[in-house]
Amino acid sequence: MDIHLHVLLHGLWGSTKHLEPAVRVFSARHCQPKSDSELVIESQKQVQLLLIEANKGSRTFDGIDWGAERAAEEIQEAIRKISSEGDRVTKFSITGYSLGGLYARYVLAIFYAKHFFDTVQPMNFATFATPHIGIPDVKQSLFSYLSRCVGSRMLGNTGKQLYCLDRWGGTGRPLLEVMADKDFVFWKALNSFQNIDIYVNAVHDRMVPYVSGAFELLDPFGAHIDDIQVEFHSHYFPMLKSWTLRDDRENKISSSCSEHFEAWKPLPFMGPFIQWNFPFNLILMALFPIIIPVVIVLLPITFALNTRSSGFRVKSLERASMSAQEKLAQIFATLDHTMMDLLEQPPPNNTSTSTTPDTTSTVKTTPILRKQPPTTITSNLSAAQQRMVVDLNQLPVRKHLTWIHPTRNSHAIIICREKDQFPGHALGEGVLRHWADHVTT
Repeated sequence: MDIHLHVLLHGLWGSTKHLEPAVRVFSARHCQPKSDSELVIESQKQVQLLLIEANKGSRTFDGIDWGAERAAEEIQEAIRKISSEGDRVTKFSITGYSLGGLYARYVLAIFYAKHFFDTVQPMNFATFATPHIGIPDVKQSLFSYLSRCVGSRMLGNTGKQLYCLDRWGGTGRPLLEVMADKDFVFWKALNSFQNIDIYVNAVHDRMVPYVSGAFELLDPFGAHIDDIQVEFHSHYFPMLKSWTLRDDRENKISSSCSEHFEAWKPLPFMGPFIQWNFPFNLILMALFPIIIPVVIVLLPITFALNTRSSGFRVKSLERASMSAQEKLAQIFATLDHTMMDLLEQPPPNNTSTSTTPDTTSTVKTTPILRKQPPTTITSNLSAAQQRMVVDLNQLPVRKHLTWIHPTRNSHAIIICREKDQFPGHALGEGVLRHWADHVTT
């Protein structure tokens, strides 16, 4: 039997539980479960979902490269198991949420280098709220500066890579820049896929800014959230179909007093107090004066210990796989000599800091009708991140925007990550349905 294997990867400090809503939506569209207890799903069309379990919790601190290596090993083991049962994998798709999207891009390079796609057809690549160009300093505020300092130090190798402070392999460049460079195997592997779909929050994603999730130079939404009129897809709320900037005079005429009051209404800050069921919300409220000091003390200690543990784990992995450079050569041993020369040569002397590079591309953006606002927020991207934007937009990618407003943070909502605990996360179900409906099997 021919099998279409579809791999799912979770994000930072995550688990397969975060992807269970995606599994349910995909299964309802394509699959019939083998049993209630199994997370590998088989359909009548021979589609199997595989949820990667190798990177749970603090293991996501080890770096994009090592996390992807573990994921690749788990995928290869699943393929061997399929083969032992008399079946064969003929089609391959992969979907990642948040950091999982970066794992997915690295995994593709590993398989591409091993000529996996010579016999297996690359079908669908999709990401949800993935920081494709890392975490840019969009607002250049004190909070942004502190986040950068803490995040790059308290998230192990992954933190350094997300903030582009690492130097990967023998390239002398950040890993994310190398992964976006169209002369390297990462870009070539991704370009081989039939469908490349990027799902990104247009607003309120506190973890992954729009410019990183959509790999764009500018954010057209941030300064105009309350002035933008949006139209949603009728079957896929809250996905944007079109948006326009409302005229101020029109707003003054059409907006009622109740709408103005609603706009000023504060958003709920303590979600559990409101969303948790009685009596748990009252118990939590009563314990709040005790919980806050404990969290303030334990949180940085926990992150520091996990970072330290990750450092020891990575050193052990490097010893087991020789040096990092030797492992790099091992991964790409099957590439031609030209590619190896590219990996070993010093970084290109391209230090341009232009904020308006040529972004002529083959982007297949999902048609979203809009009227461009007169001004936009500058993204304050580094020169390396600007180059990433240019190269990634050369891919035949379809970008899908969601509009989850108002909310404190839309990052988890886009995949209904914790719908059972937070009912508001159910808003993202339309996004998951769009993804499932547009997967080519």
